[in-house]
Amino acid sequence: MRGQENEPAMRSMLRSALEAALLPGDDGTVIEECRRCGTTLESTLTNCPSCGCRDIAEYRIQ
Repeated sequence: MRGQENEPAMRSMLRSALEAALLPGDDGTVIEECRRCGTTLESTLTNCPSCGCRDIAEYRIQ
């Protein structure tokens, strides 16, 4: 049948893409959150956009 010769390579590419999207890397997940109001922040922010607090907590989840 046509296209079956590429099937193993296609499965390998699909598996790699799924693993990259679903499995955490070596660093795990980092969540930054305002200690005053609990707003989740982008990693580039130094002040909370909701309340202006500069006290930011960083949680690393492995």
